[in-house]
Amino acid sequence: MEEDNEIWKIYKESFPENQRRNVQNQKRIQKNPLYKLQPIYLKDKIIAFIALWEFQNFIFVEHFAVKKEFRGKGYGTKILKETIQKYSKKIILETEKPDTFLAEKRIKFYENLKFNINKYEYYQPAYNENTESVELYIMSYPSEINQVEFEEIREKLYNAVYEYKTQ
Repeated sequence: MEEDNEIWKIYKESFPENQRRNVQNQKRIQKNPLYKLQPIYLKDKIIAFIALWEFQNFIFVEHFAVKKEFRGKGYGTKILKETIQKYSKKIILETEKPDTFLAEKRIKFYENLKFNINKYEYYQPAYNENTESVELYIMSYPSEINQVEFEEIREKLYNAVYEYKTQ
């Protein structure tokens, strides 16, 4: 439980309310066998976490965050490189549009790791009843995705990750 509490603190400090689940929904989703929540340790302290979904054809990195005091020290790069090596599948993640300095910095971080922006229109469905959908980019590794792949990925994310049924 201490592990969960530390991860929850990093999660809350790293993601705005409209880009994260509430506690009840997070506990429920953790029971899904496709979902993996992995704490990252330095010695005996949690310094980061990665939350991902292992689908048949791709890995979706839903949340990835390094504790504030450990950012800018290479841990994020190391963690993502290890994730890329571990899975021999396409890796997908979401990122904000480059509307702020931090969003631009985040996109550059992923681009430096050879992730590609796919400029298809994409909205992350609302995580909770009191939040709205968010317009984001889908980024992919090791290459861009085509329109058909994008639509298949979006459908899987909407149905499994966000439990949002498209009409």
